[in-house]
Amino acid sequence: MEALFGHPILQSLLAGILSWISVSLGASAIFLRREFSRLSMDCMLGAAGGMMLGAAFLGLLEPAAAMASHMGRWNFVPIVCGLMAGAAFLMGLDHLLPHLHIRQKQQEGLSTSWRRSVLLVTAMALHHIPEGLTMGVGYGAVAAGSTLPSGVSLEMSSAFMVTGTTLLQNLPEGLVVATALRAEGFSAKKSWLCGIFSGCTAPIGAILGAVASQVAGSLLPFALAAAAGAMVYVVIEEVIPEANASGNGNAATVACIGGLCLVMSFSSLVG
Repeated sequence: MEALFGHPILQSLLAGILSWISVSLGASAIFLRREFSRLSMDCMLGAAGGMMLGAAFLGLLEPAAAMASHMGRWNFVPIVCGLMAGAAFLMGLDHLLPHLHIRQKQQEGLSTSWRRSVLLVTAMALHHIPEGLTMGVGYGAVAAGSTLPSGVSLEMSSAFMVTGTTLLQNLPEGLVVATALRAEGFSAKKSWLCGIFSGCTAPIGAILGAVASQVAGSLLPFALAAAAGAMVYVVIEEVIPEANASGNGNAATVACIGGLCLVMSFSSLVG
């Protein structure tokens, strides 16, 4: 039993399922109120963005740089290449998959006749892919890190930190998508169900991330950086613009810094 639950793919799957549950719990807050103030929503988005950045840098890029330390002054090469590859992967999905951000009127991706509600859910589902990849790569790197020439491996505490951060940030994200659908005229129940569905990509991304780490072997620094690049892309392309779109930029920025501080504190506590 211990060997079973110690397998990185199963660990990643469990983390992805927990991530999906946290999105569902956040969406369930729609039963408490029909709508929430724009200021509170922007602050929640800002805090989520700060937590995502903290997880990317502290939980992924920092250990990736340590794993590549055997390359000396060239240790930045797999990190930079991974960051660019992760961002390019998300950019490609962004251009292909039809979706619509919360305060946009024009859809992105390939042209489609999908309803606005479907496009909103698709946008959030796209958002959860890099979160799942991040968790999966983390657990996969813990298991495969001993194969690196540097002898440096990712500690389980770092993988737990990334998972915990993802669970926290998914609470406001689930509420955001449910609130947006409620504003579109959906019932509370249907908004909640759509919010639940938006998180279904997290377990899928987690499994893919774990498998990639197992296959990558000595390319773990690149894999960790790629997961970080995908997450940073989502923050810059989606989270921060949406948090600043309603004139609450200062409050959202303070919340973003608060989210980053929370991750730093959490990282120290679990590490």
